[in-house]
Amino acid sequence: MNYSSGATNVSAKGRSGNWKGDSVKKKENQTFGEQLAELVSADPDQRNWRGICIALLVIATVCSLIVTAIFLLTPGIEGPRVKNPRFTLEEVISGQLKARSFNGSWISDKEFIFRDYYGTMVVYNAETLTMKRLMSNVTFRQMSAFDYSVSKDMKYVMLAYDMNKGSRYSYTAKYRIYDISTRNEHFDLNGGNSVQYVSWGPSGSQMVYVQNNNLYYIHSADHHERQQQLINTGVEGVIYNGIPDWLYENEIFLSNKALWWSNDGTKLCFASFNDSLITPLEYTKYGSYKDINNIYPTNVEIRYPKASQTIPTPSLRVVELNKFNSISKPILPPKEYRDIEYYITAVKWIDSSRLSIIWLKRMQNSSIVTVCRHKSNIWNCEKHAQIDSYGEGWLEMNQSPLFTDDRKRYFLRVPVADADAGSFRHVTSFNIETGRRDYLTHGKYDVTKIVAYNGEENTVYFIKTLPDKPGERHLASVTDTTANISRIEKCLSCDLYDECLYNEAIFSPGAKYYILECLGPGVPKVEVRSVSDNNLVEVLDRNDYLRSVLDKRALPQVRTFQVSLKNDYKANVRMFLPPGLRDDEITKYPMLVNADGSPGSQTVSEKFKLHWGTYLASKKNYIYVWVDGRGSGFQGDKRLYEVYRQLGSMEVEDYITVTKYLKEHLPFISTENTAIWGWGYGGYTSALALAEQDTPFQCAISVAPITSWTYHDAVYTERYMQMPESPGNYIGYEKSDITRKGENFKGKKFLLVHGTADEMVHLQHSMMLMKALTDAGVIYRAQIYPDENHDLANVKFHFYLTMEDFLEQCFRTEEIIAVSEKSAR
Repeated sequence: MNYSSGATNVSAKGRSGNWKGDSVKKKENQTFGEQLAELVSADPDQRNWRGICIALLVIATVCSLIVTAIFLLTPGIEGPRVKNPRFTLEEVISGQLKARSFNGSWISDKEFIFRDYYGTMVVYNAETLTMKRLMSNVTFRQMSAFDYSVSKDMKYVMLAYDMNKGSRYSYTAKYRIYDISTRNEHFDLNGGNSVQYVSWGPSGSQMVYVQNNNLYYIHSADHHERQQQLINTGVEGVIYNGIPDWLYENEIFLSNKALWWSNDGTKLCFASFNDSLITPLEYTKYGSYKDINNIYPTNVEIRYPKASQTIPTPSLRVVELNKFNSISKPILPPKEYRDIEYYITAVKWIDSSRLSIIWLKRMQNSSIVTVCRHKSNIWNCEKHAQIDSYGEGWLEMNQSPLFTDDRKRYFLRVPVADADAGSFRHVTSFNIETGRRDYLTHGKYDVTKIVAYNGEENTVYFIKTLPDKPGERHLASVTDTTANISRIEKCLSCDLYDECLYNEAIFSPGAKYYILECLGPGVPKVEVRSVSDNNLVEVLDRNDYLRSVLDKRALPQVRTFQVSLKNDYKANVRMFLPPGLRDDEITKYPMLVNADGSPGSQTVSEKFKLHWGTYLASKKNYIYVWVDGRGSGFQGDKRLYEVYRQLGSMEVEDYITVTKYLKEHLPFISTENTAIWGWGYGGYTSALALAEQDTPFQCAISVAPITSWTYHDAVYTERYMQMPESPGNYIGYEKSDITRKGENFKGKKFLLVHGTADEMVHLQHSMMLMKALTDAGVIYRAQIYPDENHDLANVKFHFYLTMEDFLEQCFRTEEIIAVSEKSAR
């Protein structure tokens, strides 16, 4: 039937009222089948009208259903989906929203010193719950003091000011000493000149400081003008006394000091480092463009040993402080280490006549713990315990032993085998007299730190992860082998608060009280607790201001899960999603993966942190991703050692695997707008991930990347890669070298960022990569910051804006933000 025809043969009579009435009456007596038959057999004019009516009825019904569905499924008019203000870049990177941590120290088993919310320095008594004011914040502000410390006899406070940064941990500063009783200035250390290091001793108001790489001792602040030079062999940049050279500061001690007081303050052990045989490395210092007299740049020289090259020659000496002009006595290495290259990783006084020193072979796969005693003008060290990795990986023995009150035993973290699961770091007791070794903890979790020992309770306190929860840190205790009861392990922080899954603890000297630092996932807070019953004594700081700010900000959505990898491993993944994202919407969001991947690292944890990804997810509507794959830490040595001798392989493969999985399974990810970025080792893995043939990334940002392990320092590189020469690991070095992969960057967007004064990862790395890219005809983008070190602290805002601009070009962000903002309403 042709219902679309405009012509009809209906006569005028056929349009009369009688026809209509008869038709209606007739229909009332018909069945549905008869009506349908009549419609089919009716003449064309009748069928046209009836068809039109039915069609209109159907259309109206469908339209009403659509309108009803839209009404039911569309949310009410509630304004924007994201109502709170979004984070600004300045808020996140400036530190103004950084959580405060504990800034004090214990001075007895019940008292500690700290600066309160207003900056006042006070003594808090955990037993009486009282506070005593020592110094107001006015003095700190007048001097712009950045640090403080108090003498053992509580008579003097030392304020540090006018700091000049050195390497990562070192700096020079000026120090002023105040009399606590009068609150008056007492004297300026070293005549008001800067020094490299200073510390109070464990007795009275004795102190020691380092200037020009030489060591000086003051017996009492009461007579500060009487000082004694303990050694005078220091040479700037070459020979160091009492402070570490570059390698020991940044890779072994992770500190700016290399001296250790005996418990009674009568002796001092200090390290010396001779770098005269190490090849100097130079970089250019350009100075200020505002200085009209700054015509020529200058060169800065550091002794930076690289893989397979000469390393520092360390030595230890002990000087008696109660004898004026006493000559320091050398400490001999154990006989097992006298003819090989080694590192000194930890020093601890057992008592005033014995030292414990940990020595590590250069290849960092074997270590011994020694007990050292004075005899015939020298100190001799004898091996007490040996710890090996048995060729499967490396050792990190940087934590000093913790000794029992009777000095007969000590505790260390060492690898303990757990069948097919591999080894985990656990609390181990060593008996000095018998050599017996007892494993106090065991299981598929890692002990990250031993923090205290209570002799009365025969109990060791430590920080640990939990099985299958490597991102958590909990305070736990275990009774040792001398306890009268069966060994019992307790978790003291596991059931305290849901917002406190990542904790640190600072115990009083006798382990009667402790400071609990709850560091996440909620806003950090600081508490004082009693050891005997674990009860709360006082909340020192809740970071209330930070809490109030976060309550009024559009926080990213956070999701944490696992993705399967090769060989039955699983990657821990955390995603920071835009606040207004909904799983079922059609908007596609760009994704940025933050790479690290350095051996033993961990990015997915329960520790609270506001970071660049917080800003990008909140403000820019980017998806920001963390991944911990093979080689990451705190999940046992088997997973950790997967990258041994082959850096840049497994961890890069895991970033690619996880990214592909996310793009395939999450519909709100834009498959054409995916990038990766990282800093240092993360810059290295980011570049490698982009260089892969089947990479899921369109763009990458590498900040201060390692590009060839032959350019990097000896301790870090050899720990994971061994030596580059044959029969070492030549092939591993070649495969991991980014400069060999220049051709693979073609057609991809790449940003390279580096500071010219970077002492951690020298500019040489980026310069060599730039040469390789240029030779391969690759068009890339580079941002070089003059006179900036590895942290880029002085150009932070410009640096992050540079990366943001690169990502906007990579993602075509203006279009994406416009769409996502529209869908978020």
